Amino acid sequence: MEILIALIALLLVLSFLLKGSFLPRWARGTICLLLAAAVRLAIPWLARQPADTLNGWITAPDRMLDAAVCIVLEIVIMTAFCFTRPAALDSGEQGVRRPGGATGVPFFRVPAGKKGSGCAWGKASFTGIQPLLHWYPGLLAFPAVCWTWSQLLFSRPGIDFTRFAWLAAIATFIAAWGGSELLHRFVPEEEARMEGLFLVNLFLLLLTIAATGAITF
Repeated sequence: MEILIALIALLLVLSFLLKGSFLPRWARGTICLLLAAAVRLAIPWLARQPADTLNGWITAPDRMLDAAVCIVLEIVIMTAFCFTRPAALDSGEQGVRRPGGATGVPFFRVPAGKKGSGCAWGKASFTGIQPLLHWYPGLLAFPAVCWTWSQLLFSRPGIDFTRFAWLAAIATFIAAWGGSELLHRFVPEEEARMEGLFLVNLFLLLLTIAATGAITF
């Protein structure tokens, strides 16, 4: 079970990094700074909680079901972004038209110029909410990162909590901003990053179902 939870936390963070790579640099920096601030504030509170109590919160069936619902909602938002982004690109919003007359990843490719196709319904229905989906960074990465640091905190008894909190916050900012920046720089094709975001959330859904089943049954 702990391995499943760790994998879910890893995929949430990876989804956060991939989603952040679509944001402007100032927005990536702001979100990563907020993530680092959350880590700095959460660690002193986590340090006052017994390790068994914290792990009990996570593995309790009712809380696991609540967490699963939140994760599924986040997966829906990320997947909706993957479906609406090609339509926004095709209409000239928030991006550049893909060379060759098509936009989108292989799963969601939208041929250019087909105004009368089913894609027109997608544009009319979903493109209006695409800006909201575009700016959503993936909030569940915040508890995932804090939980990860809490595991390291409890594995080092006697550590200075204040110093650890500051070091964790700085490391979180560097890793989050650097990771999303590297993805944006070294995978410049939006189609590839969008496909990666979709696949990460697909695996996240499967792991969430597996973890929920293991807890409830």
